[in-house]
Amino acid sequence: MRIHQWEVWKTQPAGFAAAHWFVIISGQERCDEPRQLMVNGLACFTLRGLLRKSEVQLNGADGFSTPTACQCDYVYCLEKSKLHSGQGLVSWERQQQIKSNVKAVLRL
Repeated sequence: MRIHQWEVWKTQPAGFAAAHWFVIISGQERCDEPRQLMVNGLACFTLRGLLRKSEVQLNGADGFSTPTACQCDYVYCLEKSKLHSGQGLVSWERQQQIKSNVKAVLRL
């Protein structure tokens, strides 16, 4: 299995009752290195209600059939071996929005 930065993968990290989608934000070097067992990801949830300031909305261009919120205020450590059901890349426009939002929310 090959993982790429900005791909969307499903997994169930500790503390989650069910599997969720995650946008992989680790650099490609970490994704490619077999000795690196973990990657960083941002959780995605079906959008219910209004989008929060710390979220970016994903849609069909990003592989989602329903409006989805990508939470940019917390980075999860995800085990590569537990990632499954990859659904492609987040669009370039949304990548830029996520980058800007992560910088703003985490004050980088």
